[in-house]
Amino acid sequence: LLLPARPEALMAAQPEWSVMLGGQYEPYDAPTASAIEEAFQRGDEEVQATIDGKLYVIVLKPPMKQQLSSDPTRQRAIQRQPAPANEAAASATAVASPSTEAPAPASAAVAEAPAPAASTEAPAPKRQRESPPPFAVLIFAPGAGGQTAKAMRALQDSALEREGVAVFRCDDHPPGPNEARWIKSSAGCAKNVAHVLAVARRAAAAHPTLPLLLGGASFGNRVVCEVLRSHRAELPSRACNALLLCGFPLNPPDKAEGADQKRPAHLLALPAGVRVRLLQGGKDEFNGPRGILALNELVAQMAATAEVVEVPGGQHTLPAAKGLKQLNWTQAQLNTFVVDAMVEFARLAAAAGGA
Repeated sequence: LLLPARPEALMAAQPEWSVMLGGQYEPYDAPTASAIEEAFQRGDEEVQATIDGKLYVIVLKPPMKQQLSSDPTRQRAIQRQPAPANEAAASATAVASPSTEAPAPASAAVAEAPAPAASTEAPAPKRQRESPPPFAVLIFAPGAGGQTAKAMRALQDSALEREGVAVFRCDDHPPGPNEARWIKSSAGCAKNVAHVLAVARRAAAAHPTLPLLLGGASFGNRVVCEVLRSHRAELPSRACNALLLCGFPLNPPDKAEGADQKRPAHLLALPAGVRVRLLQGGKDEFNGPRGILALNELVAQMAATAEVVEVPGGQHTLPAAKGLKQLNWTQAQLNTFVVDAMVEFARLAAAAGGA
């Protein structure tokens, strides 16, 4: 399937929209292009389209080129390289079975699905890829508001679990009816710690053979830092010696850098042997006056093995972002970037276990 390099071009009729069918390029129209773009935005894996009077199932695979690099401060930046102007914004693979995984070239044949007997018949139901058995469980602590952000929840329930990471959110397992989710005056207070430990035990009971990984967003990051630092022995035996922190609240917005020393202290107090990935938006409102540079400098001082993965344009409540058009990104691509970074770290943590 050949598409324009920029997704926004899908919304205006272009003669280069075509699909290879039996060695010939057949054109398709603007409504079909719009349907394909909407499928990308929803994160769908396939879309049905009628081309040249026949019904086709088009399997969508958005490209995501990533480059990993390390420096002496043990930080890791994952950067997406913009696609060349002549590179397709998406590729399609022939539909052989729901489990087809091989990447497709920029232009590929699209498998023909049987056309309905009459145009009045309802289209065939979309085939969903089955999720693999999970290889790890993420215990996720939400921010100060006590609720995981809607967009993050959607990523966890769809893409993350499809990649083999089961998720237990603390906000889905409150300590009791009508009880506050967090005591915000002290991240490491007994009640907050007990809440995370209780959810970890539930996760361990539900998945008795899988490694457990602590993670969180915003204030929840501060809580899980304290749990792993001070209450490691109370966690289930399969808990990893690792933390996945999404949007660490290093500096309160509109405050001078270092205005609240308790925040960096959570990271600096983590002992050697703990592995930390900080998934941090480049435009996070809690980065402080100097932006993400302050967090990079802090990571270099940590005893724990830590790395920063900067999310281009990302705001504090990931995967929310701004300025993506200027960066030549789409929200769907950013979502994929975030999921890839989370899954990669979950695999690393699971392989290391409690070591």
